[in-house]
Amino acid sequence: MKNRIKKSVAFLLCSILLALSVTGCGAKSAAGSINGNGTKILMCLHDDTDTFLNTLCETIDQRAKETGCTIDTVYCQSDPEIQMKQIADAEGQGYNAIICRLADATTILQMENAAGNLPIVFINNEPDSDYLKGDRYVYVGSFEQDAGRFQAEYIWNGLGKPQSMNVIILEGMKGHAAVPQRTNAVKYFFLDNGVNVNYVFVDHADWSDTVAYDQLEIFKKTKQDFDCIICNNDPMAIGAIKWLQDNGYDTHKKLVAGIDATVDGCAAIRSGDMYMTVLQDTVSQANVSVDCAITLAKGGSVSSMSGSTEDLKYVWVPFVPITPQNIDQYK
Repeated sequence: MKNRIKKSVAFLLCSILLALSVTGCGAKSAAGSINGNGTKILMCLHDDTDTFLNTLCETIDQRAKETGCTIDTVYCQSDPEIQMKQIADAEGQGYNAIICRLADATTILQMENAAGNLPIVFINNEPDSDYLKGDRYVYVGSFEQDAGRFQAEYIWNGLGKPQSMNVIILEGMKGHAAVPQRTNAVKYFFLDNGVNVNYVFVDHADWSDTVAYDQLEIFKKTKQDFDCIICNNDPMAIGAIKWLQDNGYDTHKKLVAGIDATVDGCAAIRSGDMYMTVLQDTVSQANVSVDCAITLAKGGSVSSMSGSTEDLKYVWVPFVPITPQNIDQYK
């Protein structure tokens, strides 16, 4: 798998560092010595409805203040044409770098062409590696396959390592790069461990608790049995838990897994309603995104950053599984 070996080494090192710094349902990264004074960054986002992304961007704004750089945020209403225009105008408006959550990951080449001489730090929606370029077009995020692998591993252990299972998977927004990576990692884990899995329901629930609930209402009509519900994020897991409760299921037996370690997700783990989630560290992702943008704007290299790959296309922030066994380490 492309960049997997490089990433694994970085992941191990980052995991050690993260384990030392975790203080809540997220990890606090100390402000470094990077100086962003005089640096102007444009942050291009697809919309303002994604809970995780909003949290990430709030922390990006905070990191910008800490470093002294200026950051302005624009939205494109999920329209790649609007996003391309925003990026094309950035250089003429005096920006030195761009932080971009792609509205459509397949449009990366158009966005890079539109950026002119400006470097881009991509976040939250991972584009194809072939279109990234070391120390110029960089992706900052967490290695999505790890999240799905953690989910499958902990759910399987929680159910007593059965040799056969009936599994529901609720996926995020169609077209989001993380969706197939998280879902396929779940499936590969079970294949690698010789588990005979019947996927009784797999469909998109758009990162939403209400859509997840509605999708499970559709599933109910099939009258199939299931052992667990694995969700691509926490809000969908919360919707699944509500559906289980409303339909008389025991959430301690029908295990639910999420991703993001949101406040609601962590609360559900403490109550015993959700079996596990996976921390996608917004603080570290935000800090690294801003630091990368400032560094590239000044003609520097991301090579000195923890989690950077040898090809300088990625800076990885590790996922961490959050379970009933370690939840007390988190706020």
